[in-house]
Amino acid sequence: MEEVARVLSSHVPSENEAQTESDLVRPVLRLLGHDFEVQPALETPDGTKRPDYVFYNDRSSLDSNKGKRLDDAVLSGKAFAVGDAKYLDRPLDVSLKGKGDPFSNRNPSFQISFYMQHSAVEWGILTNGRLWRLYHRDSAHKLDRFYEVDLPELVENGGDSEAFLYFFAFFRRAAFDGDGEFSLRNILAESEDYARSIGDSLKLQVYEALLHIAQGFLDHSQNGLDAEPGTLRTIYDNSLITLYRMLFVLYAESRELLPVRGSEMYRDTYSLYAIKREAARGRSLLPGTTQTWSRLRELFGIIAE
Repeated sequence: MEEVARVLSSHVPSENEAQTESDLVRPVLRLLGHDFEVQPALETPDGTKRPDYVFYNDRSSLDSNKGKRLDDAVLSGKAFAVGDAKYLDRPLDVSLKGKGDPFSNRNPSFQISFYMQHSAVEWGILTNGRLWRLYHRDSAHKLDRFYEVDLPELVENGGDSEAFLYFFAFFRRAAFDGDGEFSLRNILAESEDYARSIGDSLKLQVYEALLHIAQGFLDHSQNGLDAEPGTLRTIYDNSLITLYRMLFVLYAESRELLPVRGSEMYRDTYSLYAIKREAARGRSLLPGTTQTWSRLRELFGIIAE
């Protein structure tokens, strides 16, 4: 952590990509223990491309491939990742407009996915010096599936080695080996198992939320609704609409697509964030529905906390 901090502190920020690589990216990669070839020739259906790095299993594998025109067959069993580096703080999810090679100006997330697809390696590393991203071949094509850390933020976090582990544990050379407890392959498998369990839990929660919303339409006396088949069908349809709109807003707020942090008025007055916080604290938002609301509060409490 101290050695990485020294690299970061000595780097002078610029929009010169080669300078960022030379002064920041490659020193950090070497500290992590990686053996890599710089800008090798990779054969693709779109012609020869040059990813910034190919990461090899060991030095002998690197030496045996040095200078060769690479493809998935040449790299098989010898390399585990490709890498690409951009100038400091270059946006990693947008294309650049202007002169130069159109492919080099493409969305960097697309570029790393393209390199992975045509090299058949399992992992991809993308960085702009500040943000370091780790991609897996099975999901890289979706462009928004990656593990990301802000390296300067971790290093500057009061010398907290526990925080720094969120970078070191995932990007060090040993993480890419085998199926050990702390290998990336094992961590990925555990993550997928956890995601499946969360998905199963969400199915139950969504079903329960739908019941609460439908009950709310019936319980609100001003609606004047009776529980007859036609009305229940209409309630069901509108409950689905309400639920999906709530989920959409919750997602938008969590991703800062709505100004939960940027606008105090929105956050405290208009946001669903504010409503769910009030629900979690026990406030009844509709008259005459305290019994139903106490159950709904439990559901919102999961989100609010």
